[in-house]
Amino acid sequence: MVTILKLFMDILLFRLGPEDVPVSIFLLKASAVFYFVVGVLLALLNFSFLSAVGVSAIDTALLSLLVWITLKLKNFDNRFIQTLTAACGALGLLTVIVLPLDILYALLDVDDELESLFSIMMMSLTAWSVTVLGHILRNSLDIVPSLAVGLSILYLVVSFIMTVLLFSVPVSA
Repeated sequence: MVTILKLFMDILLFRLGPEDVPVSIFLLKASAVFYFVVGVLLALLNFSFLSAVGVSAIDTALLSLLVWITLKLKNFDNRFIQTLTAACGALGLLTVIVLPLDILYALLDVDDELESLFSIMMMSLTAWSVTVLGHILRNSLDIVPSLAVGLSILYLVVSFIMTVLLFSVPVSA
């Protein structure tokens, strides 16, 4: 367990890539469930339980679809398990890092100065997330970093649009 967490942390820190992830259906399933569950926990800050489950399910499905389609287009089908495992594991771990900050922000009655600090931190963590997924895609697809980051941004935008279209009324509204 510690070895797997270290692996995902090393991917987050750009020391390792998806090629370093063991080819394991069990690890893929565990990573996908982990990503889904922490996604639900994060979404619960803004949505009802059922909506949070839906938001996380759509996000997990879109991530899987992005990985599958891009690998299929490059004829790298054999890299699917490692790539999706790396993405779910690393991004899930990053969500665990983000979650306490989001909870703190939701619980505190922050002033403008503190809100600005939280906004900067959240934008930085979002940029890190986009860059990590870009790193994973760059290594898996053997493409230039700018295209990989572009695909990562596309995934983020599509996920956001789907969330807004399907679950447009957050609990806090």
